[in-house]
Amino acid sequence: MNKFSVGGAIGFGWKRTWKNFWWLLLVGIIFTAINGAISLITLGGDMASVDLSSSASIQEQLEASGGVAFDLVGSIVQGLVTLFLALGVIRIALAVTSGDRVRIGRLWSFQGFGRYFLGGIIIAIIVGVGFVIPLVIGISISVATDQAAWAVILGVIGAVIAILLSLGFSLFGYVIIDKTAKGLSSLGESWRLVKPHFGGLLGLHILVALIILATFLVAVLLGILLIFVGLLVTLPVAGVLAFGIPAFALAYAYRTLAGEPVA
Repeated sequence: MNKFSVGGAIGFGWKRTWKNFWWLLLVGIIFTAINGAISLITLGGDMASVDLSSSASIQEQLEASGGVAFDLVGSIVQGLVTLFLALGVIRIALAVTSGDRVRIGRLWSFQGFGRYFLGGIIIAIIVGVGFVIPLVIGISISVATDQAAWAVILGVIGAVIAILLSLGFSLFGYVIIDKTAKGLSSLGESWRLVKPHFGGLLGLHILVALIILATFLVAVLLGILLIFVGLLVTLPVAGVLAFGIPAFALAYAYRTLAGEPVA
């Protein structure tokens, strides 16, 4: 049975990403197409109410016609769709760790979506409170003592708390799909799995972020060297790597921390 290691997770993510490259590219295209369509619908709804011959500015016309509200609805819909697809990616990644291949059909399932959505809101609130409370205390002390350093120090502490809380709940989506966890038990289970391995998982997230950054930097440089036309090749490749490696690496981390075998 595999044991969790940062190198093992990254190695698994790298190999499985290349093995499933074309399927992941298709998933990325679906992501982009759906979000792009929602953005175009929102933009079209806004511009339909704009009279270019009017003396009022476009912003004033949008506000008067409810364009701002339309933007808000579009953002909410886009956020829900992104969450839905993200849960589908978790479903795909867990299947790959079990030895299956990427199947696009796994994107289209509402199983666990309600719990994933509600859990995401609760996590956002907890993380937000963890960040804001130290920051507010720091600002209050700074105002009382006329020393700005307190706001900076406690702001940094708040950021660290927010990172640790986010990390502690980072596997709750995998628990929902793998264990069919009821209610919000996935949050507690994620924390239980992560707690003994905070350092390793923090290192994994940092390394994944660096790999994503390096991948896109290399893609842009190669694209420029190939007289910009190369960007049509290098950026999609970078996108697949930046998309696949984190998904499979985190699925590997979840499986190993949960004591489950990885194919």
